[in-house]
Order: sequence, then C-alpha cells, then structure tokens
Amino acid sequence: MPGINIRYRQLQWILILVMIMCSMFIAGLGIHALRSTPTLFYDGGLMSVREGVQVTQVGSLHLKDTDLWKLPAFTSTQEEQQWWTTQEDLYRQIAGNFTVVIGFLDPAQSLEERAWQIVAEVKTMPMREIATRLGLIYVVAAIYIFAAISVLLHHENTEGFICAFFLSSTALYLVSVGPVVHRQVILDPELMKVLVDAFFIASTGQISIVHFAMAFPEKKLFLRRTPSLAAGFYLYSIFISALYLSGHISLATTLPFLVFWIVLMSLAFIYSMMQIQDEFMRKQIRTTFISLLLVAGFFLVSVVLPWPEVGRLVNNYALFSLMLPFALILSLDNLRLYHDRLALEFRSRQEKERIHRELHDTVLNDLASISIATEGAERSIDNPGRLLENLQKIKNNTTESARKLRSFLWVIDERQNSWEEIVNSLRRLGYDLLNNFDISFDMEASGVSETIPPPALAVKHTIHQIFREALINITKHARASNVKSTLAVDPKAVCITISDDGIGLQTTQQGGKGYGLNNMIRRAKENNGDVDLESPQEGGTRITMRLPLS
Repeated sequence: MPGINIRYRQLQWILILVMIMCSMFIAGLGIHALRSTPTLFYDGGLMSVREGVQVTQVGSLHLKDTDLWKLPAFTSTQEEQQWWTTQEDLYRQIAGNFTVVIGFLDPAQSLEERAWQIVAEVKTMPMREIATRLGLIYVVAAIYIFAAISVLLHHENTEGFICAFFLSSTALYLVSVGPVVHRQVILDPELMKVLVDAFFIASTGQISIVHFAMAFPEKKLFLRRTPSLAAGFYLYSIFISALYLSGHISLATTLPFLVFWIVLMSLAFIYSMMQIQDEFMRKQIRTTFISLLLVAGFFLVSVVLPWPEVGRLVNNYALFSLMLPFALILSLDNLRLYHDRLALEFRSRQEKERIHRELHDTVLNDLASISIATEGAERSIDNPGRLLENLQKIKNNTTESARKLRSFLWVIDERQNSWEEIVNSLRRLGYDLLNNFDISFDMEASGVSETIPPPALAVKHTIHQIFREALINITKHARASNVKSTLAVDPKAVCITISDDGIGLQTTQQGGKGYGLNNMIRRAKENNGDVDLESPQEGGTRITMRLPLS
C-alpha cells in the first residue's frame, strides 16, 4: 500500500507479537471455558473417576470408551464428527440441571458390583481448582513466550526468528491444549472447538523446528541455492490447517506426516554433525538434536495417542519440554560465539599479515638502507668526506628505524591500549615530528574516559599510521607554522581532526590526491572508516578521520 514501508525485521516482530497476543487470548478463553462450563460434584467435592473405572452413562446418554477421550484422536473424519456430536449431547445432559445421574463400570469387580450409579450435583468449577489444573501449563507457556522475545531481541538472523516462531507457537499449543485435557467431563462445545482448532494450528506451526534444523548451524545446500523452498514448510502448515478446519481430515490423520517431519529434522541434524569439522559446534548440534528428539518423542506418546490420563501426561510434557527454550537459546548463543571466534581468527590472520607487511615496509627497508650505507662506508675509508656522509646516513637510518620499531611495539602492546595512552602517544608524536620543523603543535581530546572500551589493535594502529602520515605531509608540503588536532571518542566511533595554517591544496590541485592522502584513505577503508580533506578559502588544510569502534 502507498505510504507504508515495513521492513523485514518489523514484520518478524509483528508476527511474533501476534502469536503472543493469540496465546494470551486463548489462555483467557481457556480459563473462561473451565469457569463457565458445568462441573460435577459428589460427596462435597469434585467428582473424580478412579483409574480403571469407566463412565458409561451421563443422564440418559450412554457412552462408549472413546466418547470421553480428552482429544478427538481419530483417523477418520466420521469418527471425529461423531465424537463432537457426543460432546454436544453430553453438554446438553448436564447444562441447565441441578443434578445428573452418572453411571460407572468397573470390569475388575464381580458382576454384582461392577456397575453402579450416583447422583452428582452440577455447579461451577472454583478458580482455585482451575489454577491447580492450568497453573503449571500456563507458567511453562509464559517461559516459552519470554524465551521467544529474548531470542528475537538478541538474535537478528534467520535462525533467531525461526526459533522465536517455534517457541511462540509452542506457547500457543500449550495454552490451547491445557483447558481441553484438564476439563472434568465436558466443556462448552463451541469454546472447546476454538481451543482444539488453535491447538491443531499451533502444532502444525511447530514445523518451523524442521526449518531451524535446515538452517542451523548454517543453511543446507538446497536452501542456499533456492531460499524460497523454506516457504514449503509453512505452506504445508497452512494447507493442513485449512483441511482440518474445513473438516476434510481428522486430528490423527497428520500423525504419519508428523513422523516424517521428525525423521527429516533428524536427518538434517545428523548431516550437520557429519559436515561440521569444528568439535565445539558438533557437540552443540548433538545436544540440540537430542533435546528436540526427546521432546518430539514425548509429544507423540503423550498427546497424539489417546491415553486415559492425558491431562497428567500433558503436564509432564510441559515440564519435560522446558529443556527446549534453554537448549535452543544456548545453541544460538554458542553459534554466535562460534562465528565470533571465526571472525576473531580471521582478524588475527589479517593482523599477522599486516605486521609482516609493516615490518617489511619499515624496519626491514631501513635495515637494508643501513646495510648499503655500511658497505659505502667500507669503500670510502680513504675518503673522509664520503665516509662521514655514510656514517651520518647510518646514524639517521638507525635512529629512524628505532623510532619506527618503538612506535610499532607501542601499537601492539595491549597494556598501553587506553584512550588516555593513545592521546598521550599521538601528542608526543606530534611534538617529535613538528618541533624539528619549528611548527607549533597542540592537541585537545574529548570523551576520553574509562567507560569507553579500548579500540582493537587494528584500529589503534590505523589511528597512529594515519595521524603520522598526515603530520609528515604537513612537514613536506604545507609550509605551516601551527598545527592543531582534536580527538573525540564515544562508544561507537572515534573522530580525529588535524588542521594547519599552511598554503592549502594549491600544490596538489593539478595532480590530484597525493600518495600520502591515498594511503590514509586506504588505511581508513580497511577499518570501515573514512578520511575527509578540506581546504578553506582563507588557507590551510583540515583532515578529518572517522573510524568505527564496533
């Protein structure tokens, strides 16, 4: 739509927040469903059924074993529709009455004692009982929601969003299935239908964990070649949900597909363990895989299959599944640490190459000049003037080489890496270079404090080299009498300006930027920074260097 510009990151947040809002709505609906549905009381307390005893009659309605299943786990739509019809009949038998006759059957007893009836009172479920039944599941769902928000806040990559989507869909699944499996006998059929539909949609949304397996710790080959294939997981979820909501498939029809997706997820993790060479990441993949496999297995046996104590099993599943938020968050954190380590190793290799290049271009070149001057001195023993000239070259090259080496050692010394040390070093460098040319120098600093983290060695070296290059250019070309410099630093970047009162860029206008300036610009770009050069009409030159610190 015109005027609307929603970025991809914003869409991620919108989708997760919608999932969270749906979870909160369904949680409230579940409490309302238990509170508003008629509940059976007997002998002063809630009616309960002993394990092994079957409820065979409610009012005038005779029941089969499957009629009181907590979830309609049937493989045919006809059986599921009959189950829903029975739930409506059950509700009519109880709602609006003060008492109702309940018939029981205990196959373990003798023929005379195996069948009996009671007259139960019809009341509403107390809030304390609702809290007891739903409290654990809702607390676990809240943990999943907070975990989803935390993941989305701290991981802006695709894996983070997929993980957040899985965690939020699991929270929706828990709050929708909880009231259904913890009802006493019945729920309002209309409310229960909404809860079961939400449960089904949320469970299909958990297919995102298969997508996570395909993208963690790195995208599998087919996803890298055709990223749009990832949409197939969610199209399947939408398609299956539409079929179920329209009554074309039953709840348990999806069981074979669920097994297939679990197998596919397992193969993706196994493939990752075989491909990743790093032992640290192999262990992390293995830990995540085992956690997901255990929870998926528990899900199959506790929710899909019609166990008589499914409410207790769902509680156990909720507790057991708590390993997932922590395992997934830990896996993403460790993946980031792994990538940080790779980046650090890459920067370390770059630093070694830079050190090698700097030593070759400075100290080794100076040593070569000293060697040449020494040979010249040996050949000019009989020529005192030439000998003195060569000895002076040796002295100058030795002094310059020692200065460069001291400067280089200071750059790589992490003990002198505070901003105060850097400012003092640049100030000394300015005095040393410019005083020899009778150029006054002054430097001011702002933002320097212990709260600002020290720069990386590469940034520190770049600052030193560009600053030195700028001052050398001033001594060679500017004809300046005064040089002023400022250094301003904050947690994000450092900005250094060097201004002189010389002749400006007049000497370089014809030839464009000189070698020194190009060298400064190249060094800054290598660290994602930039160098600006200004020459006001009133004369002089100002060089501004900006380098990011993160």
